[in-house]
Amino acid sequence: MRRRVLPVLLVLTALVLLADLAGAPLGPLRGVGDQVLGPVERLVAPGPDETDRLEQDNLRLDEQVRRLEDREGVGDELERLDPDLESVTARVVALDRAGASGPERVTVDVGRRDGVRADSAVIAPDGLVGRVVSVGEWTSDVEVIGADSSVGVRTGAKGVIGTLSGSHPTTTHAADELVITQLTRDRAREGDEVVTLGSPGQRPYPPGVPVGTVTRVERAPGQLTDTAVVEPAVDLATVDVVAVVTGPGRAAGGSS
Repeated sequence: MRRRVLPVLLVLTALVLLADLAGAPLGPLRGVGDQVLGPVERLVAPGPDETDRLEQDNLRLDEQVRRLEDREGVGDELERLDPDLESVTARVVALDRAGASGPERVTVDVGRRDGVRADSAVIAPDGLVGRVVSVGEWTSDVEVIGADSSVGVRTGAKGVIGTLSGSHPTTTHAADELVITQLTRDRAREGDEVVTLGSPGQRPYPPGVPVGTVTRVERAPGQLTDTAVVEPAVDLATVDVVAVVTGPGRAAGGSS
């Protein structure tokens, strides 16, 4: 239909131009143009309903692209950590328990049938989410880092060892920040990257998974070690696509 309309539009345009060059009155032609072009404009231009539908389609496509990018990001992160790590891709489908800093537990849509076991690491494109604490046939519950557990970590280029948790009695920090304790004095700096130390048999954590970035270092009076405040690598309130580690890679050893 639109292909047949195009020649009509071209003819009308040519007539208007010729009339204008010849000095002829354009009123009659404009009247004809309005009668012809009005329905054409309504045909060609999308109405409100069509515009809404197109906008919704674009939003759905954007969401699909984002999820594909997240899946690719998770794969790239696991490849960087250890190409031999076995994993299954999952989506976060529920927040089971929320605290002041965001979710403390999340549910993912993979379970026993997918090879998931308790104490499996859960990793997002930007870094560590947490560990699996309970497994059903179709879904699993994940305790996010800093909720109720501690994680052995390395800090900075020198790999200074410490213990990361969600809170510390002598350190003031925001609800969504993490804390590393028992750091060797004067070895951690603002801007240092923090990664997992690694667990025996890589359960729950493989070594080298990004955890966050040091935002400041504190020392309480009388303490022989430093305490570092860490901004998490993963925004746990918006995490979506993740990988659940189901089998160890080449690396071994370490502590949780």
